[in-house]
Amino acid sequence: MASVLFLAPADLGETVLATGALAHVLGEGDQLTMLTSADAAPLFRAAPGLKAKYTVEGVGDVGPFIELAWSRRGRRFDVMLDLRQSPAAMVLPAKRRLVRKQPEVLRHFIEDLSELVGAERTLAPAIWLDDRARSAAAAISPDAAPLVLLAPGGSVDDKRWAHERFAAIARRFADGALANARVVALSAAPRDAEIAARVVSSLDADGVPALAPGLDLLAAAALAERATLCIGNDNALSHIAAAMGAPTLSLFGPTDERVRAPRGPRVRTLRGRSFEEAALDARTAMDDISIDAVEAAALDLLHAGGLR
Repeated sequence: MASVLFLAPADLGETVLATGALAHVLGEGDQLTMLTSADAAPLFRAAPGLKAKYTVEGVGDVGPFIELAWSRRGRRFDVMLDLRQSPAAMVLPAKRRLVRKQPEVLRHFIEDLSELVGAERTLAPAIWLDDRARSAAAAISPDAAPLVLLAPGGSVDDKRWAHERFAAIARRFADGALANARVVALSAAPRDAEIAARVVSSLDADGVPALAPGLDLLAAAALAERATLCIGNDNALSHIAAAMGAPTLSLFGPTDERVRAPRGPRVRTLRGRSFEEAALDARTAMDDISIDAVEAAALDLLHAGGLR
């Protein structure tokens, strides 16, 4: 039985992508200690062997590192998987350190992590659900009615498609290919809650019922397991939906899908201009993605899965 310390990435989306590497490092009976952001913490509520969890707020918050180091005085972790790349991690005792370094070649984040942990194959994300998450999802989607998930948030404005466009695309599907679908706007962090509320307000004004339930990430994962379609920006919720097997269309602007695309069995990405062009004007990079283009890409995704 080994003791494993996981320092999750500061980025929520990367944290989701890193779960496969964590699952690979964890052996049966191992004890897991982790340090992550408060927003990401619920995602690991049912992680196997979870013994202790520390939350860190922002890059400059070193208190949890010191607290963790003090709690382990005289005892080293067997393995530390450090994906946070914080200098404060140097105070944490470990026999073996797996630390992600700056990549030397352009490739997906998951490919970097798979090599770091010595995997022979590319490691898909792994999300561990619990009964609490499943119950929350069942309360929102209790039957087989179509379920459309929207993930309109993002860590910065430049990565967000306009909330009015999210409402417009949901309206098209609820009135068309996925008639009478339940529409749920998800938020991964408090900063996204207002955006989700705006999407719901716009849909309600047009008579399209929608919810913004404010689920934690694990409950959102359980709901994604039931989803007919998810449309989102480059954010944690798109990564979660893809990992849970939902048909997922992820919209990209100033970030690079070659590095950050969601991983799952039914995923597509869409951008309005090339990454190189988007980098020249990040503020308008999402503006070139039209509602028509999103509808067409989402329909192709659904038809590939058997929708008639």
